[in-house]
Amino acid sequence: MKWCFDTSALIEPWVRHYPPDLFPGLWDALTTLAEAGVIGAPVDVKIEIERQSDGLCAWVSSLSNFFVNPDRATIEAYARIVNDYPGFLKVNSTKSGADPFVVATAEIFGVPVVTYETMAKKDVAPKIPNVCTALGIRSASLVDVLRAESVKF
Repeated sequence: MKWCFDTSALIEPWVRHYPPDLFPGLWDALTTLAEAGVIGAPVDVKIEIERQSDGLCAWVSSLSNFFVNPDRATIEAYARIVNDYPGFLKVNSTKSGADPFVVATAEIFGVPVVTYETMAKKDVAPKIPNVCTALGIRSASLVDVLRAESVKF
C-alpha cells in the first residue's frame, strides 16, 4: 500500500467532486490501483461506508484487495494514538471509529493518508490532519494520488 484512504476520501469524490456517472474513468482507475495494492484502507472505513446502501457501498464491496485488517502492530499504534490524542476517537459517535485506524495503518505502512478533512481549530477535538501532522505523517488529496500514480484521462 502506497496510500491509505480515509472514508472522506471516498465519499467526497463519489458524491460531490467526481461522481461515477460523470467520471467513470476515475473510478476505473481507482479500482485498478486498489486491485494492484497501491491504494488501500483499514476495514473500518468499509464499515463506515456500508452504513449507506448506495453505489459507493457497492463499489467498495467489489474491491477484493483494498481493505486491510489490523495486525498487532496496527492495533498497538491505534491504542497509542487514541490515548495520546484525546477526543480523536468520539466514543458516543455513530461512526465506526475509523479515523484512528486510518492514521495507525498509515503509520505502520509508512504512507500518506488520503483525506478530505481539514485541520481542526485549536482547543477542539483533533481531526486526521492534526494527528498526522503531529506524528509526521503526510496528508494528501485524491488529486495528489492521481498525479503521483500518473493517472490521466
